[in-house]
Amino acid sequence: MELNFDLCWQKIQNDDEAALGEVFKAVFKPLAYYASEITGHYQLAEEVVQDTFIKIWENRSAISIKGSFKAYLFQSVHNHALNALRQQRTRKESVNQPSSDKILEFISNTYDINDNLIDGIIAGETESIINRIIKKLPDQCRIAFCKSRFESLKNDEIALQMNISENTVKAHIYRALQKIIIAMNRES
Repeated sequence: MELNFDLCWQKIQNDDEAALGEVFKAVFKPLAYYASEITGHYQLAEEVVQDTFIKIWENRSAISIKGSFKAYLFQSVHNHALNALRQQRTRKESVNQPSSDKILEFISNTYDINDNLIDGIIAGETESIINRIIKKLPDQCRIAFCKSRFESLKNDEIALQMNISENTVKAHIYRALQKIIIAMNRES
């Protein structure tokens, strides 16, 4: 079941720390990936995401969100990542970081946040996780699952092609889905 971010935001505004934890768990990795695309460093990106959540919690009663909470999270991480780059430039901690105003302006203009971009980032990460899981499946299980999901073959067609029973095909697909679900729960 997908998390209702806007409902969680209402709970957060009512001092519900558990709701903040649910949101953090659900989007930490996609937000960190997004921030790392801006900063160029995953460790800095993780710090940016953590700082963003801390500021959201500290200012929850003063924050007014127009649109979706999910989009707000990505926009906040975007802004914090740019600020982190500016701070690095000011402190001259990193010679290799993009530090010119033109590059920062380009990043600002390039990363226009909208729900489609956010969904694309999350979908891309999810697809990557699923592909890793599929590669680790036993051969017969992987073949049956891929024929079903990616070639849109029916169970009887897969059974005929693989020279196995239809029930075995169903079992392979079920087993693959279970492994994907378990792995996705671990990843989130």
